[in-house]
Amino acid sequence: MRLIYSLTFFLLLFTVTYAQQADLVLTNGNIVTLKAKGDRAQALAIKDEKIIGVGSNDEISKFIGSNTKVIDLKGKTVLPGFNDVHQHPEPLYTFEKPYAVVMLDTVTSMKSLIALLKRKAAITPKGMLIRGSRYNEIKLGGQPIRDSLDKASTDHPIIISQVSGHLSAANSYLMDMNGIDENTKDPAGGAFERYPHSQRPDGICKEVAAGYLHRSKKIQYPPKPTEEEEMEGYRKYFSAVLASGITSLGDAWTTPERVKVYRKLVAEGFPMRFNLLMGTPYANDLISGKIERTNTDYLRIMGVKVIHGNSLSGKTCWLYEPYDMINPVTGKKDYYGIPPARSQASLDSLFLRIHKAGLQIACHSNGDREIDMVISAIEKAQKAYPRSDARHRIEHCSITNQDILDKIKRDSIIPVFHCYMYELGNQMLVYGEKRMAMLHPTKTAMEMGIIYALHSDASVSPYPAMIRLGSAVNRKTKDGGIVIGANQCIDAEDAIKAYTYGGAYTTFEENKKGRLITGQLADMIVVDQDPTTIDPNKIYDTGVVTTILGGKVVFNKQ
Repeated sequence: MRLIYSLTFFLLLFTVTYAQQADLVLTNGNIVTLKAKGDRAQALAIKDEKIIGVGSNDEISKFIGSNTKVIDLKGKTVLPGFNDVHQHPEPLYTFEKPYAVVMLDTVTSMKSLIALLKRKAAITPKGMLIRGSRYNEIKLGGQPIRDSLDKASTDHPIIISQVSGHLSAANSYLMDMNGIDENTKDPAGGAFERYPHSQRPDGICKEVAAGYLHRSKKIQYPPKPTEEEEMEGYRKYFSAVLASGITSLGDAWTTPERVKVYRKLVAEGFPMRFNLLMGTPYANDLISGKIERTNTDYLRIMGVKVIHGNSLSGKTCWLYEPYDMINPVTGKKDYYGIPPARSQASLDSLFLRIHKAGLQIACHSNGDREIDMVISAIEKAQKAYPRSDARHRIEHCSITNQDILDKIKRDSIIPVFHCYMYELGNQMLVYGEKRMAMLHPTKTAMEMGIIYALHSDASVSPYPAMIRLGSAVNRKTKDGGIVIGANQCIDAEDAIKAYTYGGAYTTFEENKKGRLITGQLADMIVVDQDPTTIDPNKIYDTGVVTTILGGKVVFNKQ
């Protein structure tokens, strides 16, 4: 009997010891755990995609076995993998591909813009649509009205979208093809910019007015990529995202076709965690089950993206007080933005349907007047069908005030704040100092105990994690160094928490990712300097050395 007990004890001891041998151990590091503010560790052990130990080198040495891979960090800093909960991913294609959209974010003059579009026209069959994306009128020195785009080509229809995605510019070829002229009225929720002292549209189409640019059946669109070309384009995009320090990503307007792309990526083992928000037109498909609800470690489809309101950087969001700018139509400071196309009653009905189905609402809204409508609709839905811990979201949640934040806290709404001051801060000056003090109010929200997330809204602003982190900390423009809302600056560790734990909380996953603690998924990045201790102005230059997802190295800088 004593022999049996001894053997049993030995087997139990062997089993426990073997089970605790890690697949991967990181040593000699500066690990920002986020367990508590200022908490740091030296080493970390991973097994079966999860963290099984965090502590000193000595404490973690017990997890090292004959099959354990050990990485000596040599003092480098480890952060949780960033969770960018709101992007608009697009496949990457080379310039010469006929279906490639011309990227304009680095173009810094109207002359350069015209030259680049001319290059595209030279390799595009006459009559075929040329598309561009992410122009910034501040960099260009003005809006690329039809007169400018006509210089690029009069043999092709041209449409380019502004960095916000809420404005489009077209040349005369495309405007005329769609019959847009001085007799065309502004649609509800949109507007055509017009030449001074004239009703003739100048080619700049705001919000839903841009839809008029696709009305003609005569438009010759570029050929579509093959399925494999598209999949390879997405792999390139998401590989670049991983290399930038992001391990979880939200697609904030997913179509049924794109759901198939994500399911393929997950099936083939692509190392990224995806949270999909179905676009409003597909809400009923998700509610009915036609689109299957999914909630796994790698793919989550449990929410609907709604757009209610307009653009912050495009200067179309709807405000209670006028913009701090001269209205070119009237010559006065009497421009309040463009009212949303959807009425309060329509918004209430939509939210009620989504809420009642047990789904999460993620609503794009920028202006204070728009945000109040969103909060009201959430409140009515909760009153009709009470749901605990619904975690409905307001995407961007830009122009706020104390009353708005009080209601957000009361109703447990999650604000998903932008942090794109670095690239687009100059666009914010039209809102005036008073409003800028409560623009993306990260510090005030934190002090109120409101859990929030940060996001890039890529391609509205670039997704690289360290650029977004630096922007959230400094709130400083790249050109000119203007600080936008200095009272809302937060320190690097709080910004990291919002981009990791805050993102996980936003997708109901805070108990399995977002911090570097025992039991959580082993998603982390190694960086070449500690963002929490360096000069905040140098955060942007921090390099991602290694990205680890589920305990596996998925990017390593050569």
